[in-house]
Amino acid sequence: MNNMNVENISVLKIYFRYGQKAKNLSFWQKLWNNNLGQQLLKKAKEMNIKQANIFTAKAGYLDNEKISYNISEIPPSKNPVCLELIDQHEKLKSFIEQNQENLKEVKIIVLNSNNEIIKC
Repeated sequence: MNNMNVENISVLKIYFRYGQKAKNLSFWQKLWNNNLGQQLLKKAKEMNIKQANIFTAKAGYLDNEKISYNISEIPPSKNPVCLELIDQHEKLKSFIEQNQENLKEVKIIVLNSNNEIIKC
């Protein structure tokens, strides 16, 4: 990331449930590779997003629900997950636009270089 203009860097955080499924998949993808996080991560790589990480919470909640604790090898389906993308603001905006269908049921927060928080 050394070659990027730091003033134009934003962080896109996408929050969703651990077991959440992606939309608009082929028959085989629905059977074998339907995880929303994995699909969005692949899309980020295809778009050459500079940095992408998936974080699975040890404990947390979404939408003011009951706290979900991740105490096993496989987290509960309501356990929060965060996909964090870091790149230029316009590139992240394009990612959101190109993946609208899969982002309808998630929480999105964009932190830009001016310390502004943009909730979607």
